[in-house]
Amino acid sequence: MNLQNLIISIILFAVLFVILKKFNILVDNTNYSDHKKLGNQNKSPIILGGIYLVSIFFIFFPNEYLLVKILSISILILGLLSDRNLFSNPKIRLIFQIFIIFILVHLEKLTINNLSVDFINNLLNQNVFNIFFTVFCFAVLLNGSNFLDGLNGLLSGYCLLVLGSLIYVDLSANYIEIIDIELIKVLFTALLVFYIFNFFGLVYLGDGGSYVISMIMGIILIKAHMDNIYISPYYIAAVLWYPAFENLFSLVRRIFKKSDVSSPDKLHLHQLIFRYLKIKNFFKQKYLNTTTSIIILILNLPIFMIASLNYSHTKSLIVALIVNIAFYLLIYFFLSKNFIVKK
Repeated sequence: MNLQNLIISIILFAVLFVILKKFNILVDNTNYSDHKKLGNQNKSPIILGGIYLVSIFFIFFPNEYLLVKILSISILILGLLSDRNLFSNPKIRLIFQIFIIFILVHLEKLTINNLSVDFINNLLNQNVFNIFFTVFCFAVLLNGSNFLDGLNGLLSGYCLLVLGSLIYVDLSANYIEIIDIELIKVLFTALLVFYIFNFFGLVYLGDGGSYVISMIMGIILIKAHMDNIYISPYYIAAVLWYPAFENLFSLVRRIFKKSDVSSPDKLHLHQLIFRYLKIKNFFKQKYLNTTTSIIILILNLPIFMIASLNYSHTKSLIVALIVNIAFYLLIYFFLSKNFIVKK
C-alpha cells in the first residue's frame, strides 16, 4: 500500500465528510425507502461514496480515462437524484442507466468474446449482440450492487475482495500483466478508507456510489480479461456473481410471483439473514447490521479463493459458480420458508 496515496485518500475523505456534515448535505433519507431503513440505525449517515470515488478517479487516473470519468459523473448524478428521491421512477432510471452504459461499452470497445460455448460464442461474434450482452451484464451488475448497500460495509467490503483478488492474480502469475494494476491498488486504498467508516454506519455509498463503484469494477475486470487471454471470463463471473445473481434471482422471483419488478423488494438474501438473526436474537440489535455484512462476506470468501487460484481454469470456475448458486438458493429457501413467511 502506497503511503502517499493512503494519506491523500484520508485527507480527501475527511474534507468531504466535514463539508457535507457541516452543511447537512446528502444526509441519508429513510422516509421513502425500507431498504435504507434496514441499515440506517438512526445514525444519519452521509451519502459520501459516489462523490469520494469520482474524486479519487479524477485525481489518480490518467487522461486516457477521460470518457470514463465523464460517464462516471453522469452515472453519479443519476444515482444522487435517486438518493434524493428526485428521480423515483425506476423504469425511466433504468433507461438512462442503459444509455450511459451503452456509450461506455461502445466507445471504450468493451467486449466479452469467449464463454466456451460455441453457440453463444457465435452470437458474441456479432457486434450488435456483443454490445447488447455486455450492456446487459453491466446493468445487472449496477442494480444488483445497489441492492447490497443497505447493510454497513457489505458492498464496499465485497468490492475490496474483488480488487484484492485482482492484485493477487497480478502478483502470483508471471505471465499475466494487468495493465491498470497500479490504479487498482490506488482504488483499493481509497475504498479501504471508505470501508472503515461505512462499516460503522457513518457513511454510505448510496445509489450514486453503488453505480460508480460497480461500473468501475466492470470496466477493470473486462479490460483485464481482454488484455490477458489466460484470465477466463468465468473469473469475472465468479468474483461478481453475488450482486449479479442477487439481481437476476430477484427479477425471476418477482416475475414468478407476478409482483411488480420495479417496486421495492424486502426479500433479498441479506435482508432475510438480517431478520433471521433478529428473530433468533443471536446478537444485540446494534450489532445486527454489521454482523450480517460480515457473515455474507465470509460466505463469499471460498469462491474468491477458488477464483484467485484458478483464474484461467474455466471448468473449475463454472463448478464453483454452480455450487455457490446452489448454496445461495438453499439458504434463501430455508430462511424464506421457515422464518420469514411464518413471521
